[in-house]
Amino acid sequence: MKNLYRTLLLTALFVMPLAGALLAQPGSGGNPPCWPPPCIPIDGGLSLLIGAGALLGSKKALDARKARKSAV
Repeated sequence: MKNLYRTLLLTALFVMPLAGALLAQPGSGGNPPCWPPPCIPIDGGLSLLIGAGALLGSKKALDARKARKSAV
């Protein structure tokens, strides 16, 4: 029984500080986050995706080249 109370107390101590943030509602009205509306940040994620693809492609090419050299 003592273990159950301890578990409930610890759970309450961890959950209570987060409860206010979970129940928060967004503010009313105001301007949209960016103006004019078609503001889509493409460059940040797209450039990282292209860079990751280039790194992966170069690694695959290097591995294939090493495998071809060792087979001959």
